[in-house]
Amino acid sequence: MSTQHKVFAISSPGGHWIQLTRLCAGLEAQHQIVYALPDKLFKPKGQQKIYSIVDVSADDKWKLIPCALQVGYILLKERPQVILSTGAAPGVVAILLGKLFRIRTIWVDSIANVQKISRSGELVKTKADVFLTQWEHLSDQQQILFKGSVL
Repeated sequence: MSTQHKVFAISSPGGHWIQLTRLCAGLEAQHQIVYALPDKLFKPKGQQKIYSIVDVSADDKWKLIPCALQVGYILLKERPQVILSTGAAPGVVAILLGKLFRIRTIWVDSIANVQKISRSGELVKTKADVFLTQWEHLSDQQQILFKGSVL
């Protein structure tokens, strides 16, 4: 019997979360997914493990510290092999901590960012092990990859 990889999936609520759960739906059969998002209203389905974290944005940077402490705790407790995020600020926190803990990281920039990479994406572009855009014209096929869209 092979062991399933554990994936830590984290995003902001709203469109980021919708894209993340669509990505993870295809992974759940082969991987154990641990979710984190800043929304206590989301209810787990079946055996899903979901952590609630502090939301953070460019408007309330002071929340970066409590968010980082929560994400760090989850990473240490769950020991995922991979971090997957669709953004925004909570994903940045997770990607940066993931690099510190030597965890593989994947960033999927939001499909809403048609003209340019998101502000959060720019922060992690050189830090994420894999950086994906959902718009082919934003890809350089080296650092920023296009493999299709989620929606």
